[in-house]
Amino acid sequence: MKYRITTFCLVILMVFSLATINYDDVYAAAKKPKSSKTKVTKGKLASKYKTTSKSRRSSRWSIRQASVRSRNVAYRRSITRVSSVNNMLLSTAKTFIDQDDLRGEDLELRRAALSAIGDHPATVVIMDPNNGQVYSMVNQSWAIGKPFKPCSTIKLITSIAALNEGVAEADYPATISGLGSINMINALAYSNNQYFQSLGYQLGFDQVINYARQWGLGPKTGLNNDGASPGFLPEYKSPQALPRMCSHGDDIGVTALQLAVLTSAIANGGKIYQPQVLRTETDKQSFQPKLLRTVTLTEDVREKLIEGMVGAVTYGTARRSGAAPLNVAGKTGSCNGEESKLGLFASFSSPNKPNLVVVVVSTGSNERGFVSASIAGEIYNNIAHRLGIEKNNSIDSLESKPQRPRRVTTNDNNLLEFDEEEEDENEE
Repeated sequence: MKYRITTFCLVILMVFSLATINYDDVYAAAKKPKSSKTKVTKGKLASKYKTTSKSRRSSRWSIRQASVRSRNVAYRRSITRVSSVNNMLLSTAKTFIDQDDLRGEDLELRRAALSAIGDHPATVVIMDPNNGQVYSMVNQSWAIGKPFKPCSTIKLITSIAALNEGVAEADYPATISGLGSINMINALAYSNNQYFQSLGYQLGFDQVINYARQWGLGPKTGLNNDGASPGFLPEYKSPQALPRMCSHGDDIGVTALQLAVLTSAIANGGKIYQPQVLRTETDKQSFQPKLLRTVTLTEDVREKLIEGMVGAVTYGTARRSGAAPLNVAGKTGSCNGEESKLGLFASFSSPNKPNLVVVVVSTGSNERGFVSASIAGEIYNNIAHRLGIEKNNSIDSLESKPQRPRRVTTNDNNLLEFDEEEEDENEE
């Protein structure tokens, strides 16, 4: 009897277990997802890949569009900033010009300078290289109180130092890596950076700075005016940085008046005069030139410098100035200043008998050395009668000017090419 009861219990337990298993199978079947191996026709598969490819192309197009929009926004902002800086510089220049002290100004020369400046943020200095008399300073605040980077006008100092120290001969071609050969005269005319960087490296920092000081950079000019700045010179430049100082004027600051004094000394044969403004009739009647010092400048060195500067006006970086028929010698400069681009032109008329120095410094996004040279050229043309020249007519002395081609023959009979559109040094 006991055995039967046990058997009966076992049967009941087995039935219950089978029922439970069947229930679990049915539940599991109901919850199982459809197989991922669903049959896909060829057409559906192609459509799927086409959709994916289209999506990728759309994504790439969106990225490109976003990049273009970003560049456009950056460009518009850049244009806005440049325009704002230009307007600020022009407004400042005009404000200072309105504040100029007109006592002692040669009004004819001033009108010529103002007409030539137009809407360029600029300063102009016109003086007599033979005695230091300042005829006109347009934008006097900038002319005497605002040091500018000299850009390539510093090449005049580098040239003088190199010639005096025997580092270079003006007519002897030097080989420039990647360019060919060029002499100092054409290097000045075309404002060749590599040539003057090589000279600076050979001269060394101390010699270049000593010449800069002797020729009027660093100390104040002594002008009888308040607010004059001495500019500045670097205390040291490494051998790696020195070449650019000698070609671009890095870390040097000069006023337009200092540059006019330097240019006057080249014109007059090495005399550094104290610039003077003759404000009253008494000043004019009692005027005496004040010679500060005489610097070393042999006639041969002077002639070579002038040949290079006349070359700049006739066939080099200032060839579009319109000053060539008026027998003008000059040196351009173009580079980045603290606020914007800079354009400089240091010049004098009638090299055989100089009577006027004209220095122009302009600043703004569109300013370059050739622009300042064009401003000076217009000034010279406006006052041609003061130079004893008929406006826009050639003169006999032009026959002695060096009419050099734009191709310069090298030692190995190769040709050193100069870009017809190259306006200056493309420095920065």
